[in-house]
Amino acid sequence: MAHAMEVKDARALQRLAEETSRSFKPARPKTRSRAALLEMIDLLSRWSAAGLALIAGIAVYMAIIAGRGFPARALAWTALLLCAVWVCRRMRAQFRAGAAIAARPFRWRASYTSCLSVLGVIFASAPILLTPQDAPGLISLQVVVLVMVGGFGAALFHAAHPTSAAAFAVPGALLPILAAIRGGDMLLTSALAATSVAGLFVVFTLSRTIARNASRRNPRTRFVRREIEPSGRYVENAPAQATSKSAI
Repeated sequence: MAHAMEVKDARALQRLAEETSRSFKPARPKTRSRAALLEMIDLLSRWSAAGLALIAGIAVYMAIIAGRGFPARALAWTALLLCAVWVCRRMRAQFRAGAAIAARPFRWRASYTSCLSVLGVIFASAPILLTPQDAPGLISLQVVVLVMVGGFGAALFHAAHPTSAAAFAVPGALLPILAAIRGGDMLLTSALAATSVAGLFVVFTLSRTIARNASRRNPRTRFVRREIEPSGRYVENAPAQATSKSAI
């Protein structure tokens, strides 16, 4: 009698294990460790200064060449851009100086990327806001070329975080093309489109390389043990919990 009950309990446990294994879908493992992500945030905070300086320098030069014919446009656009640059530089300086936000690096990265997205759009809008449609062709061409150079250059300095790099690369690729379409120059539009594809590819490749190197230097070391509760639900135990249980 007791033997029959034991066999029945064993079969019930087997059925429970089979049903749970069928219903359980393993979560996609994270490809990067926390240490790798922190290293990439540190790279972002160190390299981004050069990218912001590049944006500011090119913006001042574009304002000078466009301000001769359109001073009001140049003044308004430059004021907007320099305010955005100042906010981004201040956030970076606070993080590097060890302010309170430095204790929350992921929150700082999110806030910094939000500011970069505003800066990237303002900078890339120069062919539309800084020069009107009837502007001289030489000035318009210079502004378009400088916007693409500055956008992709700043994106390379922010390649440690793909979203931050995209804040410069995507507007820097799209808005000059829209300006060329507005001008009706299809040859220039085709050239800008090809340049944008090449620039985006370079930025994407560099970002992937940085992430791969960071993951190689900081591999994941977290091992998870899964157990089945009486309800049939999988439970993940962290290594610290497993160690404490084994010590007991």
